[in-house]
Amino acid sequence: MAPVVALALLLSACTGGDDRPEVTTLPEVSLAGFDSAEEVDLAMLQGPMVVNLWASWCGPCAREMPVLADFDERYGDQVALLGINHLETRQDRAEALVARSGVTYDLLADPEGLVSDSPPFPFIQGLPFMAFVDADGTVVHMEFVVIESVDELKELSERYLDVTL
Repeated sequence: MAPVVALALLLSACTGGDDRPEVTTLPEVSLAGFDSAEEVDLAMLQGPMVVNLWASWCGPCAREMPVLADFDERYGDQVALLGINHLETRQDRAEALVARSGVTYDLLADPEGLVSDSPPFPFIQGLPFMAFVDADGTVVHMEFVVIESVDELKELSERYLDVTL
């Protein structure tokens, strides 16, 4: 039994530690606007805001984008929504998805995957990915999640961003 316990402790020590300093704001990464507009320094953004990483090749992303567009239409004046097109391989497909989904919230392009593993973001292994940023610009919650309804995103925003929608 002792070797099993020792192995478990060794493995937990390997996966639990991270020597990087704790970063609580969005990554210090500048990204161009989705339409090649002026660059935006993510670290300068404040909320309350929901940041969504997506790509046209991601089926769950395509399914949730109309939901995010509806959320933005209803609550965008209280909680900003920012989409980051992550590791996109086909800009034409991304543009078509945006148009088809009715997205009007701000979008940035990250074709090189600069936000992945840029503290506080983890290594992005899948999409969609959400980060919740409070009014002070602090990233208060992050998760890989597929948003199924406006009510689900409303509840998550109220829980993590200290807002009432």
